Amino acid sequence: MNLLLKTPNEKEFQQICGYIREFELDNRNLQQQEFTAAYRDDELVGFGRLRLHADCTELCSLGVVTDHRKQGIGKAIVAELIRRAPAMLYLVCIIPDYFQPFGLVVVQNYPASIKNKLQYCTQELVVPELYTAMLLQK
Repeated sequence: MNLLLKTPNEKEFQQICGYIREFELDNRNLQQQEFTAAYRDDELVGFGRLRLHADCTELCSLGVVTDHRKQGIGKAIVAELIRRAPAMLYLVCIIPDYFQPFGLVVVQNYPASIKNKLQYCTQELVVPELYTAMLLQK
């Protein structure tokens, strides 16, 4: 798979923002420099974000363009974000089994910003699945 992973330019970032709305992902305080975007043949195929909070770093806003799913793109983005992340990395998700192979574990204790994210998700991004917090310690 020939994927280019890089920080998006302004035009690409606007495209990512559109996908975040379409996929109903966390769209709060989006910062272009926090994103890693995946490209194949100059086409945006996926993206993810390392969001810097005062009390931790969060992996979030992960998405793969619908026509490019189930090709390992999401896994490549997660691996790159983990590589770039500091020693402790949190995320909130509904599919913990997807992230466990990367070394993330479900946790019950987490920083205030992750508690806030869980509340936001359960109130604003309502899905039938249960949201859970996860942690990776490098």
